[in-house]
Amino acid sequence: MNERSDHGAAAREHHRAARWVETCAEYTAADRAAPLGIEDLECWAEAAQIIGRVDEAVEVLSRCFELRAQAREVHEATRTAYWLWSVHVFTRAEFAIAAGWVERARGVARQPDEYGWLLIPEAYRCIGAGNYDAAEALLHRAAELGLSRGDTDLVTIATTMRGRATLMLGSLERGLALLDEAMVRILTRTTSPRATSVMYCAAIGTCYQVHEIARAAEWSVALDRWLGELPRLGGAYFGNCRIYRALLMRLRGDWTRATAELEQACRDLAVDGQLVAGHAWYELGESRRLKGDPGIDESYQQAVMFGRVAQPGLALHRLSQGEVQAAHTGLQRALAEQALAADRFALLPAAVEVDIAAGEIGSAEAAVAEMEKIAEVYPTTAARATVAAARGAVALAEDRPTDALVHLRDAVNGWRDLGVPYEMALAGVHIAQACRALGDEDGVRMELHAALATFERLGARPDANRAHSLLSDRGSGGSGLSPREIEVLRLIVDGRTNAEIAAELCLSERTVHRHVSNILTKLGVRSRTAAAIFAVQHRLT
Repeated sequence: MNERSDHGAAAREHHRAARWVETCAEYTAADRAAPLGIEDLECWAEAAQIIGRVDEAVEVLSRCFELRAQAREVHEATRTAYWLWSVHVFTRAEFAIAAGWVERARGVARQPDEYGWLLIPEAYRCIGAGNYDAAEALLHRAAELGLSRGDTDLVTIATTMRGRATLMLGSLERGLALLDEAMVRILTRTTSPRATSVMYCAAIGTCYQVHEIARAAEWSVALDRWLGELPRLGGAYFGNCRIYRALLMRLRGDWTRATAELEQACRDLAVDGQLVAGHAWYELGESRRLKGDPGIDESYQQAVMFGRVAQPGLALHRLSQGEVQAAHTGLQRALAEQALAADRFALLPAAVEVDIAAGEIGSAEAAVAEMEKIAEVYPTTAARATVAAARGAVALAEDRPTDALVHLRDAVNGWRDLGVPYEMALAGVHIAQACRALGDEDGVRMELHAALATFERLGARPDANRAHSLLSDRGSGGSGLSPREIEVLRLIVDGRTNAEIAAELCLSERTVHRHVSNILTKLGVRSRTAAAIFAVQHRLT
């Protein structure tokens, strides 16, 4: 008995201090000496769930459920059933087993509609089916039931998810107010650790979906601070938190740390984290694409294997490889699958870029018009800046540089307000192109030098290469070479083989071969050597 008491006391102390590995070890030892009571079992289950010991968490939670059900502690039993449902759904995508636990709890409850924890899984199903009205009503009821029982975790989870449903219904102000209400409980540490982690991610992810970047960044800073107070843990449970921490790093310009964080998240989610592993791999693909690192296609392929659509990143990658038709086809297919305005908005800016590259200006105009309608529903700073940047790009393509500058300056101001350097620099490149069309070479150089400094600081190698090309006083020297062809020609001058050029620019060898063929044709020469001599003589590189 003394041995159990000593181990139990140590386990409780470790749990209070968030030392969850030690918590599990001490509870395991105490339980061997004599079966634990229900309160200790629930602390043990939470610790096991947090550190990603899924089998252990399920076993202990199952014991908790049986004890609560036998004691007719119905609210507590339904709460345990919810966490069993959560473990099975979000770590292993075991939907049938998860539903079985909910049904067992409904049998215990007899009047299941009076227990808020049982309404949460039903609301998730409604959200997944796009039935946001039904989800909002269920979550409103769940929050009321949580308040009546003084259950902060239930109130917070229900309110967070209700905020998401309300936003998807097109009510920005009310939806954000509900998220703010939930986040106050999280930020003041009144929720349990496992609820805190899950709802941080849910709230931040929802804000990204409706382009409320300012709130997403603010809450990500708070999430980063909270994670910094905890032991460094692997496993699936904090994997989603790491993804959002990485997004904040990338947003703020710390791309090296963001990539490392995403690589770790992909490792952590490899076994028990199937529902969010695709998100991690997609964002890793985005980081690699923006930096020009190897492994871009592999990352997007892994994302698809875990159920995440690889767009719009894959289309932008194909566009950078000169495969305009592949980029266009992929994006149009992805858009055809999306009906929700917020999800379409995530694809439309890339569609504008690809349409312009394909010379489909009318299609680009239509995409911008749709973006403007969506931004009226979600009039956030980021949404307005995104629309302004797209509108400016279309004006440039239509040879209206003065109009383009008005929109592009609006975009830069919006991104500056949000503290987002990469998007500011992208808009700056377009401003430089508008200045060039107006004959303002001082403006061209100043804008491009500013953008280039940002790209080099971030490690955005493809964009830096493009800015270098545009900074050349002679541009393409009247040769008609595209910026990508200038990059390839520069490497030909350096004596690189097609394989080496492909590795440097993250292109396929087939694409490089096509670029080389186009260069020879445009320059009117028959060999790589002749192309190199022409480039040096005419200062093309």
